[in-house]
Amino acid sequence: MEESKENIIPSSFDEFVNPEPEKIDNDKLEKDTLEDRFAKERILWGSKIKNMSLKLSKTNLIVELMTEIYTERQIALEYYHYIISLLIKINKAYNKAYSEKYKFYSYHSQERFPNESSKNIRILSELADLKEKREILENHSKFMSSTVSTIDNIIFGMKTRVDIENIARGK
Repeated sequence: MEESKENIIPSSFDEFVNPEPEKIDNDKLEKDTLEDRFAKERILWGSKIKNMSLKLSKTNLIVELMTEIYTERQIALEYYHYIISLLIKINKAYNKAYSEKYKFYSYHSQERFPNESSKNIRILSELADLKEKREILENHSKFMSSTVSTIDNIIFGMKTRVDIENIARGK
C-alpha cells in the first residue's frame, strides 16, 4: 500500500481517538470522516482484488501475478494487524471510560436511576462517539480479514489454473 500525502489512518492512537482540528489545506477543504476513509480503503482493496483476479484469468499474466500477490497479501495482513491494534486500544479506552461513568453514576451523581438498564443507556449515550469508532474499526477489520482470505483463495486458484492449463496442453 503506497503512502500518500495524507494518512488514511492517524499514526498514533491519541490522534485517532481525539483528532485535532485539521489545518485548512487548499487541496482539501473538508475533513473526511473515519467512515469515508475506510470506504476509500475498501474501494482500493476491492480494485486490487479485481485486478489480481483478471490476471488469474490470463495464462501469460500468472507469472506477474505470482510476484505481486504475496506482496499484496503481506501488506493486507500488516494493515489488518494495525487495525486490530487500534481496535484493542480503543476497546481499552472504551472500557475505562465506561467503568468511570458507571462508578460516577452509581456513587457520586445526584441523579438516581430506577434500574440498571436506564443507567447503562445513559452511559452508552455519553460514549456514543467512542462506540461508533469502535464499531467502524470492527467492521473494517472484518473486511480486511476477508480480503486476506480472498487473496489466499487466489493463491490457491493460481495452482489450479496452471494445472488446468497443463491439462489443456496435453502435459
